[in-house]
Amino acid sequence: MRLMRLLAPLLCAALLSVAPPAAATDETPISLADKAITLTPSPAFQYVAGADTQDFLSRHWQGRPLAGGAGLGLLVPVGSAPDPAWLVALSYDGSGHVSDLDAGRLDADALLSALKSADSGGPRLTGWAQPPVYDSASHTLIWATRRQADGGAVDGLDYHARLLGRRGVLGLDIAARMSDLPAIEGQMPALLSMVRFTPGNGYRDYVPVADQSVTLGLSGLVAGDALVKGGLLDHLWNGIRSQNFIYLVAVLIMMLGAPRLRRYWGPKPPPTRDQEPPVPPPPPKREDHAGPKGPWS
Repeated sequence: MRLMRLLAPLLCAALLSVAPPAAATDETPISLADKAITLTPSPAFQYVAGADTQDFLSRHWQGRPLAGGAGLGLLVPVGSAPDPAWLVALSYDGSGHVSDLDAGRLDADALLSALKSADSGGPRLTGWAQPPVYDSASHTLIWATRRQADGGAVDGLDYHARLLGRRGVLGLDIAARMSDLPAIEGQMPALLSMVRFTPGNGYRDYVPVADQSVTLGLSGLVAGDALVKGGLLDHLWNGIRSQNFIYLVAVLIMMLGAPRLRRYWGPKPPPTRDQEPPVPPPPPKREDHAGPKGPWS
């Protein structure tokens, strides 16, 4: 009995030394897009890494189209297995900073017309399920379109969210049915809280001219190439109003106008030897006139 009491601490120490390390919790942040984005998993969603996306879709999505790219992976609602009714495709476009200068000029009717004019094949786009809405505090753009096929028997939903960052845009795209819209809207706050840009990569960290930017604007994020087909002048105007273009024009004006401004209002340089005023010649010497000398000469 005494021997067992002596050996018990030794056995416990041995078991602890060979036990595997504790696994990471479900809330361990995941770095994405070259550490520009952090994903904090939630118990309500299963995260499928980008490398496993195709395998998951082939087994559980039954060949249905996605609402967007899934380069960063998928978020699947927990409890919807084996075949979820809807899922979130995560993507990141790092081609450049997108400005929100046109936030006050989002024309839902014009954007819908452009989308319909470029729509071809697949379920027919019939209208907005959620017109474009932009939150300037979180720099998040949300919109949703409604699609129908087979005479209305298929009532599809494409739900989109875009988070603007310093060098690119994070995309959340949801493919679902219109009947899933209330559930998706209820889960959007939780979804948006799971993803965020890391310090130094947020929208407010953008450095004009130094960082690359694109001339899409918010309207371009919604309509994409359809905006060019539906209204090229509007697209060009958004490009002209982009931050990089404005700053570039301002820098060019300053560079071209600085010499002229210094010429008129800057300090005058001291005159050089060549610019010194000429010295007047000495007065001619007075010459004595020849003639008879007087008594005082």
